[in-house]
Amino acid sequence: MSYVRVSTLDQARRGSEPEGLSIPAQREANRRRALEMGALVVAEFVERGRSGRSIERPELQRMLEYIQDRPVDFVIVHKIDRLARNRADDAAITRTIQNTGAYLVSTTEAISTTPSGRLLHGIMASIAEFYSQNLATEVMKGMRQKAIHGGTPGRAPLGYLNERRFDDGREVRAITIDPERAEHVIWAFHAYATGEWSVTRLAAELEARGLTTRPGPNTPAGPLTVNGLHRLLRRPYYKGVVVHNGVAHPGRHEPLIDPVTWASVQDILTSRRNGERSRQHDHYLKGTVFCIECGRRLIMQHTRTKTGRVYEYFVCHRRRDTVCQQREALPISGVEQRVEDLYRTIELNPGQRERIEQIVLAKLHRQQAVNDQRLEAIAVETETVEANQAKLLEAYYADAVPRDVFLTHQRRLNSELANLVRERARLESENTEILERVRDALDLLQDVHATYTNAPVTVRKQLNQAIFSGIFLGPEPTQIRTELNEPFATITQPG
Repeated sequence: MSYVRVSTLDQARRGSEPEGLSIPAQREANRRRALEMGALVVAEFVERGRSGRSIERPELQRMLEYIQDRPVDFVIVHKIDRLARNRADDAAITRTIQNTGAYLVSTTEAISTTPSGRLLHGIMASIAEFYSQNLATEVMKGMRQKAIHGGTPGRAPLGYLNERRFDDGREVRAITIDPERAEHVIWAFHAYATGEWSVTRLAAELEARGLTTRPGPNTPAGPLTVNGLHRLLRRPYYKGVVVHNGVAHPGRHEPLIDPVTWASVQDILTSRRNGERSRQHDHYLKGTVFCIECGRRLIMQHTRTKTGRVYEYFVCHRRRDTVCQQREALPISGVEQRVEDLYRTIELNPGQRERIEQIVLAKLHRQQAVNDQRLEAIAVETETVEANQAKLLEAYYADAVPRDVFLTHQRRLNSELANLVRERARLESENTEILERVRDALDLLQDVHATYTNAPVTVRKQLNQAIFSGIFLGPEPTQIRTELNEPFATITQPG
């Protein structure tokens, strides 16, 4: 009986032969050895793409079951390491074979049941174990060095491609952007950063848009699962960071996502750790109106009468730990009218606009100077954090810092850097867009009631979210309070 194994599917497919090159070579060597012993190969078990480090191989188990029930004189392998890559597994497999009355034969090694043959068998098993462990160590060392220099160990994630090319006869491996999938990945990050999507809804939308995983050797391309999307959104690789064995390194590949968007996505994922629920009812005032008593969101509630008629209300999203006296449901139509009337109170006439614009711009120019000073400080702080990251990494690879201590400090430094990135992006955005935002806001406030009244619900929602950080309502028409976003809060309070 013959047993043949190759470790990887690439070996099984190499060359022009259907089974590659190694499998036919082992098969032929085993058959020749059988003929030399005057035996016939009555059965053959071929293991394609299975590591010898595990005894749980389908064909190996089939072979061991086969010899339990049938008389077999010899089990022939090309080398001892085809059976096992460690001494414990080798001893267990050899014992099972011998207990059936069969002999283990190697076509390249002079093993036998004699003392010298057993000694050689033990030596070859030890060499196989050493080779396996040393190979794993060298592979890990190579992967670590690749990550240190910003390379990508293994297969690039969705949105990227592993490219192999030859430059002056030298093989060059690089990571390139996948033109078919990268745009979907970018959209997914930016969509989730808005806070309007659950991971479940986002996965369904990506499937509708045509995003599929890359096909593998044994798996076809298919839609991205919810868990797969969650892992994708957590990967710092998309902001240009390679993580190997828990250690983060600046990558050489082109980031698909800017650090600010990536940080926003992480904040949302963390805030929804205990689960998220897609919205069942939508309305353009959701997220804008709040309870004036306790400050909780007003949520939609549908009540159906016995006759089938449906009434829609906004109600306070009370929790058990919240003391709120507002029990009355607010009819949605009434809330819509109250918000529409509210827009009359924030309009500006041309004279008011001119006076306010001068005051506001003066304030904003002063704020801009403060922002510039803070940006200079952020640049210094960022350099310090990055230098500390480099020192920490150097100390870790010099074995001067234990792994648990290293990971703790790395997480702290990464968090500090992420906060600095967010703050810098916010201040730079304020400095570059500040005048345009103010003038746009003043233009809008000159006729905002007419604009809001005539706008479709999608535009009304955008106006509400742009102008108000919250509209707080009670059951009585006079019970209304607003909090405005900038620059509207400054514009409407010019003193």
